[in-house]
Amino acid sequence: MKLLRRRPQAVDGLDFRLIDPTYSRFVDEQLQLYGLDRKVFCKPVPAADETFFKALVPNYEQDFGISAFKFVEAAIRRYDAYDQLVSQVFGGFDRLDSVLDFASGYGRLTRVLAHKLPKDRIWVSDIYTKAIEWQVANYGVQGFFSTESPDDLRHDRTHDVVWVGSLFSHLPNGLFQRWLEKIWSFVSPRGVLAFSVHDETLLGEGEAMDATGLRFFRTSESDSLDYDIYGMSYVSEAFVAEAISRLGPNGGPRWKRFFKGLYENQDLYVVAGPQADISGLNIASTPMGGLESVAHLSNGDVEFAGWTIERTTGAALQQIRVFADGAELGRAAADQPRPDVLAKFPHAPNLPHGFRFRLSPEQARPGAILRLQLESSSGLRGLVFAEMPRFAAFTYSGWSRRPLRQKPSGLS
Repeated sequence: MKLLRRRPQAVDGLDFRLIDPTYSRFVDEQLQLYGLDRKVFCKPVPAADETFFKALVPNYEQDFGISAFKFVEAAIRRYDAYDQLVSQVFGGFDRLDSVLDFASGYGRLTRVLAHKLPKDRIWVSDIYTKAIEWQVANYGVQGFFSTESPDDLRHDRTHDVVWVGSLFSHLPNGLFQRWLEKIWSFVSPRGVLAFSVHDETLLGEGEAMDATGLRFFRTSESDSLDYDIYGMSYVSEAFVAEAISRLGPNGGPRWKRFFKGLYENQDLYVVAGPQADISGLNIASTPMGGLESVAHLSNGDVEFAGWTIERTTGAALQQIRVFADGAELGRAAADQPRPDVLAKFPHAPNLPHGFRFRLSPEQARPGAILRLQLESSSGLRGLVFAEMPRFAAFTYSGWSRRPLRQKPSGLS
């Protein structure tokens, strides 16, 4: 029974306790692998969360089961980047004073950070006052309200990590630089600012960059923010570099760019405070992949096929481990070039590959949770989940009620 396909769910928000049992098992296994407590992470998503209900759910045809799973997956991928930053620059979470998640929304990152830091060290800010009130009430973190104009915002603390997950990917020219300067003032001398942008390579076919290096469109998932201050922007590296140079004398602070370092498609920029050393910082992207088809063969075996991509320059996928209900069954080799998938990952540094593997009838128990673990030389692992097919002599393409080859970035 697919409980969360019902529209009434959006009235009060998303209750993880009611999601499709299959996706609930995906969520459980993913959280367990990262040592995260479901009770802490899976507090209900409020109905006012526009990122979830206006962007994520429509992208998955109003299917609340897969949307809930993708919510968790996106949070963990965000944490993969955050953890690398903290480990390499500071030596671990226990060495942090305080952190700030700016433009935090309803706390997707907070759900993870609550496991890593005392609540009095976690600060959050957003223009949506209810989002901050919700995080303070549910996680006990410290919060303050943001404003439409950076000139009106007051915050007298500095933090070791100031994280801005997806604000600068929505700002027009001028406001981009003003917000960057304001948020930079919240970074401690030994701290870092990390923010994401849409690179110009993501511009749609037939679109061109503005001569300024920033192309802005008056559209977004928000129904409440003025498009003049919150739309959709695409930037060149030269544009970002010039904006960062304004933050200090002699060309500004040191910084690094990590191509597609956050989510599936945003570049991550890290700017160092005067006492921070980011010379050796290298933030890898979580490897991605997905299952596309399953076929029952005449001898009773079940054959699976899919795709994978390593998105980090200089890194390589080392192995794909296959699990069923937590028990390891074997390996799958990603040895078939898949240039067709590359169209969904423009300018990726590595070629996508396809894979196939077979399981015996005993291994492919109907209803078991199949997990593929994509292990990279970067040290990161990508996770792919599916439910073992319940019907013999049945062949189909597509998981999660959609033909996955239509959109590789949605495969799981």
